[in-house]
Amino acid sequence: MEEQIRHRKDTVMIGDIGCYALGGAAPLNAKDLAVCMGDSTFFHTGINSLTDVAYNGSNAICVILDNRITGMTGHQDNPRTGYNIKGEPATLIDVETVVNVLGIKHVRTVNPLDLKAMKETLDWAFAMEDEPSVIITKWPCILKKYSKEDKAQFNLDKTPCVVDADKCIGCKKCLSTGCPALRYDSETKKSSIAQADCVGCTVCMQVCPVQAISRKGDK
Repeated sequence: MEEQIRHRKDTVMIGDIGCYALGGAAPLNAKDLAVCMGDSTFFHTGINSLTDVAYNGSNAICVILDNRITGMTGHQDNPRTGYNIKGEPATLIDVETVVNVLGIKHVRTVNPLDLKAMKETLDWAFAMEDEPSVIITKWPCILKKYSKEDKAQFNLDKTPCVVDADKCIGCKKCLSTGCPALRYDSETKKSSIAQADCVGCTVCMQVCPVQAISRKGDK
């Protein structure tokens, strides 16, 4: 997502703890605003802010990462995990329902691992004129222990990806994803994937211009 937003010269993206408010001050308030927050942050403090956005009709894009866990402080449960802090079953609160209740008219949910769908959704949001929009990216964090609800709702295939060295042209496009499983050999000028680190998200497959990457075992 950051890769697709950073090329927009008239947009500032804010996505760190304590930095959301900076978008309302000079000089950032002169640009379009895209705010990115996790589901736990949304329930903790984001609801109040999004209420203000809806009330004031702010021209902002809010991206909520529905990753089913509290990623920034140690994987504690939150209203999106389906369990309370004691690990007991709890009410699973739907992000999109809450966003709609707050009065946001333009809401879309997308799989963030589908790069084409993600780009189309961002283009849709940036095309809004003088109205707020919300994008909900729905996929569980790759580091969490998947719950039975996660396994039932998502295709969590972690078969690792591999690089066909004969097809690889050494363009380093796959490295632009920032994936820690990817390696580049400066001598052979070829990429490779550390099998123990790959989680099979297939993002590198989607950005490779010569289809040199595939899931292990696929032909």
